[in-house]
Amino acid sequence: MKSSLGVLLAAVIVVSLTSFEYWQYRDQQAYRQGLNAQLTDLSARLNSIEARIDIAKDQIDKIQQNSLGGLLESSNNALIEVWSAMINSVEKELERAKKGIARPPRAAQPNSPSAYPAPNNGAGPL
Repeated sequence: MKSSLGVLLAAVIVVSLTSFEYWQYRDQQAYRQGLNAQLTDLSARLNSIEARIDIAKDQIDKIQQNSLGGLLESSNNALIEVWSAMINSVEKELERAKKGIARPPRAAQPNSPSAYPAPNNGAGPL
């Protein structure tokens, strides 16, 4: 009788420990599911906030471009680009003129039209 009581007591202890472990396992699973749900929610909120920040940055950039300072800066940049292009063009023309001046004149050949100057009737180039 004592041995059957000991076996029964051991079986009750094993069943109670197994039940407790199973309960802990289910509790831990529920806790992890809750954390995963919170993590998903926080991730969605973070993505939403990042999208709103990007929109706000775009709006700030547009406002800065349309502000007086932005308009002045863009017009100054355009003026500098035009001025640089004009200076480059003048430099090219000066180089071309220097080469034209430095080049010796060709000797006139007797049969070429340049050997006989055109009559000056006042309509020629200046």
